[in-house]
Amino acid sequence: MSSRLFSKAGLIALVVAALVLTIAVQALFRGARVDLTEDKLYTLSQGTRNLVSNLQQPVTLKFYFSRQQTEGIPQIRNYADRVQELLQEYAQISGGKIELDIIDPEPFSEQEDEAAGYGLQAVPLSMGGKEIYMGLVALDGQNLDESSEENKSKIKKELISFLSPDKERFLEYDISHLIYSVTQSSKPKLAIISSIPVTGGGFDMATRQSSQPWMSISQLNKLYQVQNLGLSVTSIPDDISLLILILPDLSPEAQYAVDQYVLRGGHALVFLDPHSEAAGGGMHPMGGGNQSAYLETLMGAWGVEMVPGKFVADEEHALTVGSGTGRSVRHLGILGYGPDNLDGNDAVTGNLKTINFASVGALRQREGAGITFEPLVQSSQSSALLDASQLQMLFDPKVLYKDFNPTGDVYTLAARVTGPVKTAFPDGRPKPQVKAPEGDETVMEEQEEETVKAKNSDKENAEEKPHLMGSDGPVNIIVVADTDVISNRLWVQVANFFGQQVASPFASNGDMVVNMVDNLTGNADLISIRSRGQFSRPFTKVDELERQAQARFLKTEEELNQQLQATESRLVQLQMQKQGKKDEMVLSSEQAEELKKFQQEKLKIRKQLRDVQHQLNRDIERLGYQLKIVNILLIPILLTILALFWKVRRRRVTHE
Repeated sequence: MSSRLFSKAGLIALVVAALVLTIAVQALFRGARVDLTEDKLYTLSQGTRNLVSNLQQPVTLKFYFSRQQTEGIPQIRNYADRVQELLQEYAQISGGKIELDIIDPEPFSEQEDEAAGYGLQAVPLSMGGKEIYMGLVALDGQNLDESSEENKSKIKKELISFLSPDKERFLEYDISHLIYSVTQSSKPKLAIISSIPVTGGGFDMATRQSSQPWMSISQLNKLYQVQNLGLSVTSIPDDISLLILILPDLSPEAQYAVDQYVLRGGHALVFLDPHSEAAGGGMHPMGGGNQSAYLETLMGAWGVEMVPGKFVADEEHALTVGSGTGRSVRHLGILGYGPDNLDGNDAVTGNLKTINFASVGALRQREGAGITFEPLVQSSQSSALLDASQLQMLFDPKVLYKDFNPTGDVYTLAARVTGPVKTAFPDGRPKPQVKAPEGDETVMEEQEEETVKAKNSDKENAEEKPHLMGSDGPVNIIVVADTDVISNRLWVQVANFFGQQVASPFASNGDMVVNMVDNLTGNADLISIRSRGQFSRPFTKVDELERQAQARFLKTEEELNQQLQATESRLVQLQMQKQGKKDEMVLSSEQAEELKKFQQEKLKIRKQLRDVQHQLNRDIERLGYQLKIVNILLIPILLTILALFWKVRRRRVTHE
């Protein structure tokens, strides 16, 4: 039997059988996929599947990647392959609604001109070297006709100019957002309600001129349709995609309008503050308005609250500022946070570098609230809550250290709130409250007339939109406990260049605002998409070894600094004993002995530092050898033993 199997005819029969079996499997299981990766890297989230299945019009995706130019660069090619595989998954689940084109824009080709014409970014691999494209263009496929330049200009398009590997965790979100954006017929509308003139029109004390819109708001004006509703609003239009509240000092009628808007499915971005310097709460208060906003009524209904009368002081992240004494000091209330304090798994904060806050409050979930409270930005454990009243007329930030005692707790500075909520007005629309000065009959008559008009208006609104007692589905709200975070002074320098404003950002505050708005203006499926796992697998054991070595290094270095300070103190003490003597400038025998001891101790500690670093290198090398032994020797030996065991067992079974 065995000789027949390995004869020429038998081998041919085996090959034919294998081919037939392969073709049959491909035909039967066409489109079937099994994702065996730990983080399900190649499995699209349910939010993406819902978004793609609900597409009302076709979409064409054009993935431009310079494959020929990246020959010999496996890192970039591997990432491009992963992007391409993910895009193919989109096309696979779309049922023909998404068409995918893979294009290699070779140098001086029509494809390269096409990529540049769409606005894709060519990135140089090295100084003066090759330039490569790795961008994605989404085209509205409903009226796709690129036969002429005129038709091209009418086609709606969205693009990702360069798919950076640094944003790999948010690749699915970026692609899904691209598809969602290109299918929208118009720009989303934003509505702002603010007690601070963020849209301009106020008076700038510094320039003695009318103030310009804050740069964070100017960014939004370029991307969305933005309108200012004012503080006396009584209803929110249905076509508003996102409501932005900034230091909201709202009447009950205005709060009711916001309440019903959110319950109808509207999204909200709220900036509260225990002490707003932008509203005149700095060292030189301008007055005229509230410098804090808690929005207790609405926040209570949404299951969130900001700790009243307190701001977060964080010694670890305090920024250096000028003081009334002319010296630069660290300000416990002006804080700068990096990636370690930001939620790396949320599309809003996952790729931000630095966020600066000033007199920021602390958010927390109310006890018993049935919502999901997800912190986006948190303080370090070297934090405490201080009275916001200390910030009023504060000339020397060093004063804040007097009452500062870190609690070891972590405070939430910005959070995402989702889940079902109830109305803050169970009795329905509140009645307008009108206050008139005593004895002024004319004013009272006018206010009575306004009251009647308001009541009639309320009746009309009540007829048009029935009062809601709760949300139909989960709400989507982001709350930030600071308004200064979006003011220019904390993140951007703005200069006037020939009548145009030129912005030079030094922090990511503006990016955070755009990310928040970008995220909340999408539909619920898009908001539900979070970051996916990393394709690259870090050497966690090596990272742990490095952290341990760093801790030992810092401890030894701290010992050296303490030795240095002790020696300097001893030298100063000996020098003071010699004041007024002739040999004041000459080292005494005691001073010389102290210096000698310190030099010896310094050399000893420096040797210890080198030993720590050498030990780290030895630990990493030892780990590498162990992995090599396991992969090269142990695994093959185990497989060989298993194969021999199986062969011996089969032979015994055959003989039996």
